[in-house]
Amino acid sequence: MLADPSTLTDSDEHSGSSLAETMSRLERRLAQRAPQNFPKRSQPTIAETSILQLPIWPEQRRGVPNDLVRGALFTVGNVRIKRNFLKNSLIATLSGLEIRYTGEELRQDDQDVFLQIVHLARLVPLGAPVTFTAHAMLQSLKWHPNVRSYTRLRDTITRLKATGLEVRGDQRGYSGSLIRDFSWKDDSTGNNSRVWGVRLEPEIAALFNHVAYSQIEWEQRLALGHLAKWLHSFYHTHRRPVAIRVDTIRRLCGSATKDLSKFRQLLRDALQELCAVTFLTDYAINPERDLVRVVRSTSTE
Repeated sequence: MLADPSTLTDSDEHSGSSLAETMSRLERRLAQRAPQNFPKRSQPTIAETSILQLPIWPEQRRGVPNDLVRGALFTVGNVRIKRNFLKNSLIATLSGLEIRYTGEELRQDDQDVFLQIVHLARLVPLGAPVTFTAHAMLQSLKWHPNVRSYTRLRDTITRLKATGLEVRGDQRGYSGSLIRDFSWKDDSTGNNSRVWGVRLEPEIAALFNHVAYSQIEWEQRLALGHLAKWLHSFYHTHRRPVAIRVDTIRRLCGSATKDLSKFRQLLRDALQELCAVTFLTDYAINPERDLVRVVRSTSTE
């Protein structure tokens, strides 16, 4: 008999199992017990009836549409600085791609949460609730399991829900929110077993075809700082990265650093981080043309 998710405790989730085993066990337990207060829709969309599920990638990776990480949708802004609110704003991206965004500024911590939600969503039909305990989500993100982190996580998912996004690329596009809806249940018994659930918009699957998404090495990402995380995602979408100007990277990552020489040093530090986690094998910044060249490790392709 399956355990009631509301009875899951910290001790259940810290029984000595690996993270993959813990998440697998929680997914099995929670699959039939999604929160019940999601709004109902009378008719399924075309995407819901024709595309059943996201691609299945390995447990150690996280899938993300290339279009979402080739620009400043998720910026490198410091989490301690107040976020801007954008209204139908044109986001800096690579040429050939247009993104307009309405909502609070999204940053790398928002991308972390979005990646993990999408990772769980790949196991259920599109549009179906994705359920998890808040503690298990914090574990996967490597956030400290305290009251502040629970609040931060709920605020982050709420922010991802309150987004308006329009993506136009080469013969593909998406208009909607990153998350359709969000429901949570706070356990009043004090055992920190919070059962939460989200649903993705099924139409977002249009961004996940075989040539338009990448699989990010999760443990590498979690070991990186903000700028290094952005570069890690960006270069994951380029198997053979071409040279790119320092100022272009500054624009695409949404950096608030105005001093180009200061940003150049931040960039060097971030590239060193990527070499340290073995995502890159080498990099160079041409002093004459200010071009950044990187070499990806063959093990990350």
